[in-house]
Amino acid sequence: MTNLSIRWGGLLVVTIVLVVLTYNHYQDNITSLVPQQVRKEAPTGEIRVLGMVQGRTLKTREAGEATFTLLGKSATLPVHYQGPPPDNLRELKILILIGTWNASTQVFEARDIGIVPNYGFIAGAYLLGLLPLALFLFAMTRRVNFLYEEIKASKLYEEK
Repeated sequence: MTNLSIRWGGLLVVTIVLVVLTYNHYQDNITSLVPQQVRKEAPTGEIRVLGMVQGRTLKTREAGEATFTLLGKSATLPVHYQGPPPDNLRELKILILIGTWNASTQVFEARDIGIVPNYGFIAGAYLLGLLPLALFLFAMTRRVNFLYEEIKASKLYEEK
């Protein structure tokens, strides 16, 4: 087996491991359900729910307690939030709620609120940062190869 095959094989193994780890991270920490899925599947344990706070349903009690309705495409979900005082909780705002579904009371009990990340913007920012770096490295590699050929052609370093 040549060194090139070993390198490509190692690169393939590292890529597969990264893909598996990324998929697991997405399933555990990033993926979220919509209100329709929560009502239909009645999941147990901690979940993330994505939806918009329905207008005129937000009622705050104390600094860290609120009740409201989360709106999906075809279903709504009553929510009782109890946690840190929310900075971004307001009507008609799209949020990700982290908490548990109480099937007996049919209320989602949220303990944390997050905002919806724009993954297209994040990927674009990384590409805009990495693309010039890749072009610079490509140009430098070509320049080094050109200088190497020039030195080799000039025969300055011949043995005597």
